[in-house]
Order: sequence, then C-alpha cells, then structure tokens
Amino acid sequence: MFTFSRASASAAALAFTLTLTACGGGHHHGNPGGPGPGPVGNGPTYDVIPIGLPGIAYGEVTRRGIANGGIVAGTSRGADGVAHAFLYDGSKTIGLGTLGGDFSQAMAVNACGHVTGWSTTKAGIVHAFLYDGTMHDLGTLGGSDAEGTVITHCGQITGWSATAAGQTHAFLYDGKKLNDLGSLGGNSFGNGLNSLGVVVGYSYGPGNAWFHAFLYDSRTGGPLVDLGSPVGNSVAVDINDAGQVTGWFRNGEGPIGAFLYELGKIRDIGTLGGAGAEAVAINGAGLVVGMSATADGSNRGFVHDGTTMTSIGALPGGNFSTAEAINASGLVVGASATDTEAHAVSWTRRDGLVDLNDRLHAPPAGLVLVHALAVADDGDIVVRTNQGLALLKPRK
Repeated sequence: MFTFSRASASAAALAFTLTLTACGGGHHHGNPGGPGPGPVGNGPTYDVIPIGLPGIAYGEVTRRGIANGGIVAGTSRGADGVAHAFLYDGSKTIGLGTLGGDFSQAMAVNACGHVTGWSTTKAGIVHAFLYDGTMHDLGTLGGSDAEGTVITHCGQITGWSATAAGQTHAFLYDGKKLNDLGSLGGNSFGNGLNSLGVVVGYSYGPGNAWFHAFLYDSRTGGPLVDLGSPVGNSVAVDINDAGQVTGWFRNGEGPIGAFLYELGKIRDIGTLGGAGAEAVAINGAGLVVGMSATADGSNRGFVHDGTTMTSIGALPGGNFSTAEAINASGLVVGASATDTEAHAVSWTRRDGLVDLNDRLHAPPAGLVLVHALAVADDGDIVVRTNQGLALLKPRK
C-alpha cells in the first residue's frame, strides 16, 4: 500500500534547492539600502514592511495566509523551533496565543482578519482554531485532534479531524460546529474551499489502500463526490468559485502529474517536457500554477491557462523556479535560483519573470528576498527574507 502524508513530499523535494538560502544562506551582497527607489524595470516597485513576532527571524506563511489590505497570518518560529501564530492587521503584528498549550500555527486568513490553523491545548492535543480577536477552540469530530486549513470570507473553515471511530475525516465548520464530511471508505482531508461552501481534498478508500480527490458541496450535502484520477491516486488542492478544481495524481510511487477538473471531467494537463508536474493553486479565471520537470531534468514554475502550460522561466545563472501562488489578475509569485542562491520572484504574461530584489524602494541594508510565499488580489506579496518575513506593498 502506498502511504501518503498530508504534506506533499514532491513539493518538499522541488523546494529542497531553496532550503539553505531560506534561512539566510547564499552569497548575495544584499541591497545597499539608502533613500532612492529600486532600479527601473518591469512592474511596480514595493515598500518593504517587516512582519512576524518581534525578535524571531524565521517565519512561515501559506499561500492562503494573505488578504487584501495588507492582512497576513503566519507563524514565527524561535530558536527552539516552537511555532507561534501571528496576525499582521495592516499596521501591527498581534500574537494569537494558543488554546492553552505551547504552540500554535496559522494556516489561512480572510479579509476580516479572521484566522484558522491549529494549536495545542493545555493537555498537549492539537485542535483547530478560529481567531476573530479571540482564540476559539473548534473542537473535534469526536476524536483527539483536528486542524484547520482554509477559511473563506464568510467564515467557513475546512480541514480535518479525528473521529470517535478512530478515522480522520474532512470537516466543514459552518460558524457553529464542525460537520463531518465523511470519506470514500478510509481517512479524508479537506484542502480547499470556495466562497460557495464547496470543499475539495482527498480521501482514502477502504483500508486506506488508495486515495482520490473529492468534492463536497455543502449546498446539496454529501456524500463526497469521487473525482477519480487520470492515473492511480489523486489529491485535490484548490477550487475556484466556478467549480474548477486542481491538484495532482500519481501512479503508485511513480512520477506526479497535475490535473484540472471541470465540467465533470478530470484531465492531465501535461508537463514542461519532463517526467512530472504538480499543481498548487487555481485562480478565479481558471489559471493553474505549480511546478513541473523539464526535458533536461530541471524544474520550473508553470502557469496553465486551460490549454497550454507555460514556464515562468528562471533567473540568469539558475535552472530552477517555483510558482507558489497566483492572484485574481494572474500575478504569480514564487522563487528562482540564481547561480548561487534563491531569490523571490514574480511573473506576469506582460512582464515575464521579475527578481523582486530589483523592485524595492529604500530596502534595509543587506536585505535579500529569498522566497515569495503568498500574493493578495490587491498585489501585496509576502516574502521570506534573510532577515525574516516581510510584506511587499506596491507603491501607488
């Protein structure tokens, strides 16, 4: 039996090249700072705003950890590695605290500044939470632990929870309670949620012998709809309000492929010429982003428009890039390797690949933007730097 963990092993492998520089490695001389704007080039210039909890240099933000207005939810980690959830509300950073335990982790935020994620309780058990100015324990489906992964502007949340029967099931929180979405026979996990209350994720079959992407429509109720797979197993990671779903599939432990599900059909969207691809997000216009192997064995971020997969390219001297997130206008963010390190990048069809280090207004001395993690529809970008997390705000 093939065993799949909640974290995508393939994404971790693709990102491994970036790991050393994510913590401040590499040999870039850094931005010199000073009063002037960054170099003239494609796209906007940005003001740099440090975010995260004071005194903590390393942080994490998921692609769902940003909303319009400069609202960011993420996790700061101290030297001991302990996670502490935070909210940047557009002007200041707020520590979210915990559910009585030692750590918390933020996974998603909406435009109201409401956050979901997970935290340990006083008993040391992980529970899903909703933060709306106060940390609320969402409880479980009868078992011991639960995690929240996505929150909509209406305050619905999906994720997963242990059940009294000893399985793990996807849930939908409707503002009052966790609703058990069931499964295809084994464990299930909620990965995506649109504003209409449609959940996607993946579920194992009986005996956890296989797993398929699923769709659950809260407007009509269950059971889960098995989306199938182009080949073997599949996982849905995102859905837009048009009902288009993206994710990835694999045959046993073989190469991964990216899929698009629409109009009741699931299809392989191909690669950039290499052995596999993985989709990570879809925007409202149906543009899919992710990473793909190329014919020469390197990896590139991609954008798929429903017909064609386009490489975002790589920075000079490098042969690697990732596409981590996309906003409503088609602005893609991620990272690309140079000849010595990783840099945060953006991409649009108009401007192509842009090193965000070249687009900064009066950056702090020595600052290097290593990895762009999330982008809001208003163009704000969260980046990991060699000095901690930062928010990039386009200059008007």
